[in-house]
Amino acid sequence: MKNNFEDKMENLNTPNTDFVKHQEKLKIGMISAKKSARIGIIFILIPMALIILAYLKIKLLIHWNFFTKLQQFVSNQNQSSFLSWVSHIILIGLPILAIIINLLAITHFYVDKQNKELIITIRYHLKNLIVLLISAFLLIIVFMCVLLLSKV
Repeated sequence: MKNNFEDKMENLNTPNTDFVKHQEKLKIGMISAKKSARIGIIFILIPMALIILAYLKIKLLIHWNFFTKLQQFVSNQNQSSFLSWVSHIILIGLPILAIIINLLAITHFYVDKQNKELIITIRYHLKNLIVLLISAFLLIIVFMCVLLLSKV
């Protein structure tokens, strides 16, 4: 009886482990989600403050000297070329940078070379999504103001 059992065990087919792939894949985020949300908030505070101050000046008809200087700075009147670029960078560049940083924080990329696929996953982080939406909204407001003021 022992011989029969030993023969069966010796002739038993064993699984081949050479072709087994691990299902887990390493996903590395480009930037930390918490840090990118903080950086994005800092980047959108300055343009948001400028837009809110311009709105308050128009709606409340406040004619303080600070508001007129701020309007001249943003509208590039009587400025050198360097100062005119600074206002563009503040109003357009910072929200675009906030969008890029937060998109890099919530997306993960994986390239599957065997199947020739690019797998993109998006992680749900509420702070990053809020910063993305506010940045996009600020860019829409700035571009709408540029379009409306260019027709006047």
